[in-house]
Amino acid sequence: MTVLKHILLFALIYISLSSFAQTPGVVPTPFKSGEKYGYIDARTGKVMILPIYDRVAPFSENRALVYRMGKGYFIDQTGTIKIVVKYDSAMSFTEAFAAVKVAGSWGFIDKMGGLKIPAKFEEAYPFSEGMAVIKKGGKYGYIDKLGKEVIPAQFEFAIEFSDGLAAVKKNNLFGYINPKGAFVIQPTFEKAGNYSSGVAVVSKGGKYGIIDKAGKTVLPIEQDWVSVFKDGLLRVQKNDTWGFANTSGVMLVPAIYDWAGDFSNGFAKVKKNNLYGYIDKTGTVFVPLMYQWLEDMDADGELMAVKSGYWGCINSKNEQVTPFTYKVMRPYSEGYAVVSKSGKYGYLDNKGKLIISFNYEYAYDFINGSAEVVLNEKTRFIDKRGTCIKFCE
Repeated sequence: MTVLKHILLFALIYISLSSFAQTPGVVPTPFKSGEKYGYIDARTGKVMILPIYDRVAPFSENRALVYRMGKGYFIDQTGTIKIVVKYDSAMSFTEAFAAVKVAGSWGFIDKMGGLKIPAKFEEAYPFSEGMAVIKKGGKYGYIDKLGKEVIPAQFEFAIEFSDGLAAVKKNNLFGYINPKGAFVIQPTFEKAGNYSSGVAVVSKGGKYGIIDKAGKTVLPIEQDWVSVFKDGLLRVQKNDTWGFANTSGVMLVPAIYDWAGDFSNGFAKVKKNNLYGYIDKTGTVFVPLMYQWLEDMDADGELMAVKSGYWGCINSKNEQVTPFTYKVMRPYSEGYAVVSKSGKYGYLDNKGKLIISFNYEYAYDFINGSAEVVLNEKTRFIDKRGTCIKFCE
């Protein structure tokens, strides 16, 4: 391909990526179509940035790191390329800086792509609360945004500051330091996590618990596992059962479930006796544990479920929205869901109505108003009425 053709190809992609109307306040979410990645509005399933990338990262500070044909780029939320990555490796932007690797060493660029902190570190990690973890001479310390080493590299390991404290490893144990590098909680833990809402998950003797910012135990360090905070609660595992605790260490939901997912928007998926349901933060069951599988709840309060080996949809009141008659059902994309029955594929609309009949050997999600399907072992593209628009012979 000539240089001119390359330029024209990238110009067309650039225009196409920038042509999608953006909804104010909506951050594009990564999605996969076939072997490529793009970004959608997670609330509606609408494609915001076409799936043309080989790898993508979530957006952070209106920048996302994407890779295509072996090249890296930072794009904005319209899909416009803002920085061509000229470095060996890169991380996402935080606090207006991104760590990059140059000739085996790490430094930081700004949002214009300029190298603002020279690449002289063995490792470097995203900024948090004005400082970034770096590795120098085999030890970890912290720099400020001028690149000055404000806490000398002296630790065996270190993680970013949160809630004014950072976990660091010294003499094979973790403790917590303040922004001046002084220990406020001495190194006594085998593992230590970030502070959130005034508490942190720590581990001793293979068991987990939570402590406050003074180092006082809030949830006894005798749990099999404690997750990070999600939606204000911690998942807690003890004796192979799961429940939920708050920041005071109170078990708001007793550990009675065989498995539990994190809370999101006030609800959590739970499992008992191989059946799934949903609970709220009081532990009240509002979707009975009667399904072989449940997908996550969408913005409309509906969720796909499996019952007796068949897929269907229910709402948050456990009312059936779509009959449990499908062997395959995929999440909605642009208001349509791929479903399969008797070995053939078709599409439902967002009211659960079969809108495109079971005509196809296989079907893919709708993207930008069209979908790839297989009919008589041949690939073609259809619109949302089911009319063939490409490769129709």
